[in-house]
Amino acid sequence: MASITDRTAYLRGLADGMKLDKEQNEHKLLLEMLEVMDEMAHQLSDVDSDVEELQEYVDDIDNDLSDMEDVLFGEEDDCDCDGCCGDDDDEDEDGDEDEELSFDCPNCGHTVMVKASDIDFDESPVCEKCGQPFFIEVEEEKDDKE
Repeated sequence: MASITDRTAYLRGLADGMKLDKEQNEHKLLLEMLEVMDEMAHQLSDVDSDVEELQEYVDDIDNDLSDMEDVLFGEEDDCDCDGCCGDDDDEDEDGDEDEELSFDCPNCGHTVMVKASDIDFDESPVCEKCGQPFFIEVEEEKDDKE
């Protein structure tokens, strides 16, 4: 199938061959419709080229992200199946809970090891040496104008 711009150019050639008179109302309407179709075809062509350029850009970003994932998380099998390769995700999640994280106290510098499963995200861990919290709560300022 020919492109829209080619097809509108063909229609323009047919109209020119018919020697449509711009002064007649019927002909004026047809010529104006052809003009609009030409503009639309050119705009669609521009949109198509922009979409192709964006697709190349997205593909490049996807490849870069894939490379970063390989570096950060190691290469894994690229299986797009839904469960046919075994259900290893549950084992990985359980293993993450037993992982120990180290925190350096911002007050005294003492390093504390904490299991990931023991972390309470509603409360800041407290340093066992100085008793101060690791993360300081930031209170939002309230607007008195309310």
